Amino acid sequence: MKTLSISPHTAQVIITLEAAGFEAWCVGGCVRDSLLGREPADWDVATNARPEEILACFPNRPAVETGRRHGTIGIVTEGGLVEATTFRVDGDYAGFRRPVEVQFSQSLREDLSRRDFTVNAMAYHPDRGLQDPFGGQEDLKRRMLRCVGDPKSRFQEDALRILRCLRFAAVLGFGIQPETRRMALDCRGLIAALSGERVREELTKLLCGDWMYPVLEENALVLFAALPELEALSGCGQENPYHQYDCWEHTLHATEAVPAKPILRWAALLHDCGKPLVKTFDSQGTAHFYGHAEVGARLAGELLARLRFPRRELEAVVRLVEGHGEILPMGEKRVKRLLGALGEEDFWALLALVRGDISAQTAWVAAKRLPLVDQAEVLAEDILARGSCLAVKDLAVDGQDLMNLGYRPGPALGKSLKTLLEEVLSGELANEKPGLLARAGELLGDGARPM
Repeated sequence: MKTLSISPHTAQVIITLEAAGFEAWCVGGCVRDSLLGREPADWDVATNARPEEILACFPNRPAVETGRRHGTIGIVTEGGLVEATTFRVDGDYAGFRRPVEVQFSQSLREDLSRRDFTVNAMAYHPDRGLQDPFGGQEDLKRRMLRCVGDPKSRFQEDALRILRCLRFAAVLGFGIQPETRRMALDCRGLIAALSGERVREELTKLLCGDWMYPVLEENALVLFAALPELEALSGCGQENPYHQYDCWEHTLHATEAVPAKPILRWAALLHDCGKPLVKTFDSQGTAHFYGHAEVGARLAGELLARLRFPRRELEAVVRLVEGHGEILPMGEKRVKRLLGALGEEDFWALLALVRGDISAQTAWVAAKRLPLVDQAEVLAEDILARGSCLAVKDLAVDGQDLMNLGYRPGPALGKSLKTLLEEVLSGELANEKPGLLARAGELLGDGARPM
């Protein structure tokens, strides 16, 4: 019997439930990850104890009861939250997402039979070992994702399983069993019924997976069902000397080339989404995509809003999409302006996106332009090391200094501070208080004083 290392607080939950006469097992992803030698993110327990009985077993522990309707009680232990869920059999599903009703069961096998993939339908007990009624362990060895039972039924019950299938493949590096893959493709239209938040969560994990590229290359139609704005990229040629791939292939290569961070992967996935809408040809038959970054930024904003992205993340991705065509080489003035406008974190993200975009172009373009990205990076590091003035807050004068000159609080004061910053960034002014005050006085005399 293969012995798995269960966290002590999870083992204690099992011991407590069984001391009260119930059956309890570790189930699902924690068992899968342990068998793969991966550290589980969390541990889940399945039991024949009903929710009220689970609570009664832990009278002195805080509990989370938000999932009680579906049989789940969260037990707060010294080592973290452990969710204990009553064995159950799902009834009919509504909206291709959730069961209308849940029937509690006394059978572990029945509970495992309702799960999505065989690799997630295993249970483990420290004394009784592994329960694997659907061949999940063998599928782990084959590195294969296969639905429990009929894949069409599993996907029609819960359309999120279609995206979970792709996500697990991208994160674990697994293949998808042919019938499971065929049914995922056939049922992809059901994805439209899913909430934006759920789609966002699954696709973000997928995009950050080590095997993102082959999974999206082989299952592009499933992704397009979730993000229809991207479908026009497929087959949209880039008939010019700078590109060797069509828009979709280029997008995949660029996405793979940026670090596996959510903001960057989403920005890379969406960076050229505006190209099909602005594509034109010149008299020589060369394709051009004038204004695609601006159009793409608008489309990206609408898409991310539909997926209910937090505002800060949405705005960061949109800024990157809009700025990914930054002209190289970047001089010191331009780098300073970008650092001031974007902030350090988003500036480095922009350089990473520009680097990924260039890496996915023709070899001669990459050879010529990637060193220019390196130069911009070195220049930015030098500017930051020097403590250069990059924003209004870095000026040697502030609002109080200008009010001492005669300014009043209001738009005119803010406008003059921005003018001073622009002139410092351009090199017209040194960031020194006497000169800044003199220039602020000139601006005040030029009519900056509010009426």
